[in-house]
Amino acid sequence: MSDAPTPASLRNLADARGLARAAGDSLHGVLLAGFMLYTFIGTRPFADASVAERVEGSPLDRFAVLGLFLLALVTIVVHYRAAATLFIRNLPLVAFTGFCMASMVWSDYPGLTLRRALLLVFLTTIAAGIAASLQDVRRFHTWWFLGLTGVMLVNLVGTALWPGVAITDIGVRGLYTQKNVAGLVAMITVICGATWILGATRARSVGLGLLMLLPALLFLIITKSKTSIGLTGVAVMMIAVLACAEWLGARFVLLMIALGLLAVTALLGLFAVFDFNLDALLTATLGDASFTGRDELWAFALRSAQERFWLGHGYGAFWDVGLAADPLQRLEPGTWLGDVEIGTINQAHNGYLELWLHVGLPATIAAALIVAAGALSGTAQAIAGPLGRPARAAIGFLAMLLWLYLLHNLTEATLFMRGTVLSNVAVLCLFVLSRGRDFAAGAGRA
Repeated sequence: MSDAPTPASLRNLADARGLARAAGDSLHGVLLAGFMLYTFIGTRPFADASVAERVEGSPLDRFAVLGLFLLALVTIVVHYRAAATLFIRNLPLVAFTGFCMASMVWSDYPGLTLRRALLLVFLTTIAAGIAASLQDVRRFHTWWFLGLTGVMLVNLVGTALWPGVAITDIGVRGLYTQKNVAGLVAMITVICGATWILGATRARSVGLGLLMLLPALLFLIITKSKTSIGLTGVAVMMIAVLACAEWLGARFVLLMIALGLLAVTALLGLFAVFDFNLDALLTATLGDASFTGRDELWAFALRSAQERFWLGHGYGAFWDVGLAADPLQRLEPGTWLGDVEIGTINQAHNGYLELWLHVGLPATIAAALIVAAGALSGTAQAIAGPLGRPARAAIGFLAMLLWLYLLHNLTEATLFMRGTVLSNVAVLCLFVLSRGRDFAAGAGRA
């Protein structure tokens, strides 16, 4: 007798595979939606967190993250083959996350490090679950654009309804704790929309995308977040250059290289005019060589980081450790940093200094290299990959976010800082970009 399956058994097998695929897609959708809600809306929108609450953490946050973590574990089991490949390709990222957890051994506050490093591990696992179950990178890009546009509308409506909460003296913060976070989310939305439009293949889609960009542009402007506005401008110009390079070919690329060399020459000439005095140049061009007082904070953070040069003070064990133990208690009054209310400042406003404070300089260099490698890989996939334009636009969006992540951390502290918007998003970008070969293989089979 033949052991070949009957047509009925083949249909049953196909039905079973179809159900499994549908279940996997459903898990991915729920996990992605939960991740975006947690990252961009949070458990307590339009609310402030006191110093004591920052030390203890939010029970609602723990419940939300734990739920998403358990769902991510189920997703990873369902997509175990993709998850195993993802793990191997991201060993440096996994090792770095483990190192943050291990820092509780030498931490100044082991209990805080354990809790805060666990949050990093949970969020990394959630990002891995989303990436492992991802099947269509263009659809992923579309859902991001739709979701972030919804977030922008929530911010604008909330600002109109509760102006006393959402509007501050220095800019609109929306549903977030401060205007810089609001500007950051608006920046991500604009870049997501601009790259999505670049990948659109129909005129109607382009028009719809431009319309959807308007709320994000409006919200970005009213936040008055200089860093986010500046980085958005740089990103949009780069996206435009890459788009023109694809449409116009090698001659345009050569033209851009020539213009870039001219710009570098002009910058060096301007530097020479000010006798190579960086402070004088910054004052003349930006109006503030201290970066709104950050220079004193950076000097303090650098001194503190050098106290624990190799291993740091322990992940999450420097700021928000209680009013009595706050590191700024060591400063004498007399400068703005020494006079500020204890507990107000809880970051170094430089991601590289901040991570050095937590886990030491070698681990900080490794973390920066992990992000830079992901950004380079994503850029190569977006420019010269085998995928079609819509998919390459999605990959370009992820790569652009990683480049901005590196730049953003020159004046803000989000480099692998658990729970911050850009850290959550960057880890997900790293995982998804590492699957670029899988998407290319799928496109080849199609």
